Amino acid sequence: MSFSVSVFLKSSSFSEAYALEKHDGKDSPENIRYEWEDEFKIVGDVVLKEVLRNQDFVLAGEMGENEAFSFTINDVMKFQFEGDGEISSLVFSEKSLDEYVIDTEKNKLTVYLNDIEDVENPVSGVYIASSDFPKELKG
Repeated sequence: MSFSVSVFLKSSSFSEAYALEKHDGKDSPENIRYEWEDEFKIVGDVVLKEVLRNQDFVLAGEMGENEAFSFTINDVMKFQFEGDGEISSLVFSEKSLDEYVIDTEKNKLTVYLNDIEDVENPVSGVYIASSDFPKELKG
């Protein structure tokens, strides 16, 4: 069974009081609740195995003409899914994480990020605070 994932970047300028007073509690163009939203599914026969706090994550890949890179990102939270004998992780910088909700009955994970600083999303399922993202990979 697949697992649905929603990631929201909360807007710190959102006013719940204004939304209630002017728009029946809903956000509006001048008062947005979320700056952006990602939605995706982890497909296959997967289960959320564990949630790990204050972990290290190795961001590795290739740039340009077969130029390999590898950077360790400290202080991340990992949601580890297991399926078909493999483990896959969703990764979030702890400083960007506001809250999360796991609904095991609906196989849904909802993650809310704060907008204290920008968040880099180099690959699907990896959200790294801009201050933690390797400068060598920016721009």
